[in-house]
Amino acid sequence: MKLSFEWLKKYVNLPDSVPAQEVAEKLKLATVEVEGVELQGALLGHVVVGKVLSAEKHPQADKLKLCQVDVKNEKLQIVCGGSNVRAGMLVALAKVGAKVKWHGQDELMELKPTAIRGVESFGMICSASEIGLEAIYPPKEEKEIIDLSGTLAEKQVGKPLAEILGLNDTVFEIDNKSLSHRPDLWGHYGMAREVAALFGKSLKEYKTNAVKAAKKTNFSLAVEVPDAKLCPRYMAVAVSGIKIGESPEWLKKELSAAGLRPINNIVDITNYLMLDLGQPMHAFDAAQLARNKEQGVKIVVRPAEEGEVLTLLDGNKIELTPEDLVIADGEKPLALAGVMGGESSGINEKTETIIFESANFNASSIRKTSVRHGLRTDSSARFEKGLDPNWCELALNKAVELTLKFCPGAAVTGGVKDAARFSLATGPIVVEKNIFAKKLGEDIPEKATKKILESLGFAVKDKGDKLSVIIPSWRATKDVAIAEDLVEEVARIWGYDKIKSAMPEFKIIAPEKNFLRILENNVRAALVKDMAFDEVYNYSFVSQQQIDWLGDRAAYVELGNPLSKEKPFLRRSLLPNLLENTVKNIEYFDPIKIFEIGKVFWPDLPGVRSDTNGGELLPRQDTFICAVYAGKKVSNPFSSVRRVVKHVLESVNLNFEIKEPAVSAPWAHPTRSGEIICEGGVIGAIYELSPFTAKKFGLASRVAVLEINFDLLVELAGQARGIAYERLPEFPLVTRDLAFTVGKNITHAQIKTVLSGVDNLIKNVELFDVYSGQGVAENKKSLAYRLTLADPERTLNSAEVDVVVKKAADVLKKKFEAEVRS
Repeated sequence: MKLSFEWLKKYVNLPDSVPAQEVAEKLKLATVEVEGVELQGALLGHVVVGKVLSAEKHPQADKLKLCQVDVKNEKLQIVCGGSNVRAGMLVALAKVGAKVKWHGQDELMELKPTAIRGVESFGMICSASEIGLEAIYPPKEEKEIIDLSGTLAEKQVGKPLAEILGLNDTVFEIDNKSLSHRPDLWGHYGMAREVAALFGKSLKEYKTNAVKAAKKTNFSLAVEVPDAKLCPRYMAVAVSGIKIGESPEWLKKELSAAGLRPINNIVDITNYLMLDLGQPMHAFDAAQLARNKEQGVKIVVRPAEEGEVLTLLDGNKIELTPEDLVIADGEKPLALAGVMGGESSGINEKTETIIFESANFNASSIRKTSVRHGLRTDSSARFEKGLDPNWCELALNKAVELTLKFCPGAAVTGGVKDAARFSLATGPIVVEKNIFAKKLGEDIPEKATKKILESLGFAVKDKGDKLSVIIPSWRATKDVAIAEDLVEEVARIWGYDKIKSAMPEFKIIAPEKNFLRILENNVRAALVKDMAFDEVYNYSFVSQQQIDWLGDRAAYVELGNPLSKEKPFLRRSLLPNLLENTVKNIEYFDPIKIFEIGKVFWPDLPGVRSDTNGGELLPRQDTFICAVYAGKKVSNPFSSVRRVVKHVLESVNLNFEIKEPAVSAPWAHPTRSGEIICEGGVIGAIYELSPFTAKKFGLASRVAVLEINFDLLVELAGQARGIAYERLPEFPLVTRDLAFTVGKNITHAQIKTVLSGVDNLIKNVELFDVYSGQGVAENKKSLAYRLTLADPERTLNSAEVDVVVKKAADVLKKKFEAEVRS
């Protein structure tokens, strides 16, 4: 978007000492991205008004002419290819040293004396595109040069063209993307408000006169808007006695500075108000609209009908859909609402009565229509940002005022029609006075805060230690809504450069340790790195069939909207899905060694509240680890899992014991099981899967399972205590292995208890082998233990050790009828 500096100064009293570059810098720091600052007559250095004295055919080229041009103090020979050059014509002559765009190219070229087809030329007779005047002198064809004959007098020959045309303005090029959230800045008046606030100047009031309705009229106008969501406000008024002609020079000059080409007085008025206020307008030729029985015109703002066709002002035909909003009369669509007018109702030189439209349309509707038809216009760019509906009245009043001024014989026909159904959230926003210091880290004086907000149009009331702020309507369209928005407004106008940059001050405190996570990571590392287990991840859902196969009669949480209808329950154990993983993989991997860490859900036990304010009580959700060990060639997986437990818990420096048999779950083996006890509390279990349960899941091999409750482990073990060091024994340890057979009904726990009490020299008892099969009676099993003996005061000799081992064998034989194997 282009902004005229002189246009801005109509509304802000900036002193001459404030250059345009300073204004651009302040806007860039506080409001929008200014991509460039350009002097309007930058391309007109060394460009003067010249008079063509003669235009003869070039001796060596059919399409070129050899011209003699008077520039007052000298006559220059110019070779020109302009299609309309003729003797007596006043032209824009670029002298040697001027910089022009050669044939409209972007890069500038400095003119030098040159020979064209053997004839010397000392300058260039310019077209509009070569010196950036396309908006003022739009060419009808590519090779047409600027004809100044009708606008300038011969006495101006030789004078600088920029001076004569009054091209002394400075134009700011604004990046439209930086305006996306600020619909109020799409006009000069809104931008002037920003400049006034930034420089601490007052903004001039935008004055208009209310439209006065004619007392008597033979023309009636009606407006109908069925859907206020698509069109919150639609205003229209008819003006008769129009005479189409050129706009005043001041208006053409301002439009040109902003990058628009002047067309005629009525169209220029609508374009001017779009650039001035940011409110797009449109004018219809009333003679082209359908009349009703009373010879009146009815304008309807409605969705288009399927298959309707509209020819636009640019001559393109588009097929409309019901998603498009159109302005229609009783017979046909007249315009694509908020985007572009229709050709049939456009203003032409014969227009005598017009209908001004000043409306507000739904932003998203205009955006979708614009994208759907590939039409990006100045009007749609503004409407799709969400404009203030109050601007409609202001723009309409100003349009009528200018029309009556430009067309002395014009008069309002009937009154203004206003279909308005809208509301804006203007607050108030009540904020603590210290919010600005708290959010910005800068103590901005209260007086300055109020002044900034009021300069931007906010109404501020003092309420003790608070401020009550009313949002201006032009900022209440999805822009300013919360207290932080006000903080931002104050900060940017105060100046971000005034706010000292400083790192936030805070105490460096070590984060609280998450002992549960530490345990998880340590156990995971022990299983994966040391025991070659694989970790798996399963969903937290189980099926009714899995529950039935386990024989579990406990309560389950059933989901109202499960991801899968086959698994509608939250798991109470990690085991069912791990068994499913085992079935799918045991044919390809032997043995299977997998584990999972995750939460389980027990609705029969109380958990935490859903929120800190005493919400619904949720099911208990403890974190478990469950490991499964199975293989076709694994005869005793239970012993292997026992070793896993030992390694895992020792890796996290925890003492434990296993109490056998102790697991009463219906899916566990009745004898091959044990509770894991740590620090006096039960934290989990190891067991073999019941053969009946294994068969239901489709497993023929023996399956051992490990389950540990991490939440209990943390709680009972004193939150993962540190490593406890013991003094190395002064005298060497002695080990002896003892193998024997006993009845299958004798448990490891019984034997360990007896062996530990045989003699004080026995310091540790470890089971390292269990065997049953060939060479061992059917009702017997072979066990092998390693006994560790030591005396804290001396070194034991072999004879003393042999005595203790024999004593142990005798005790086993007496208590369990054990037979020692050689």
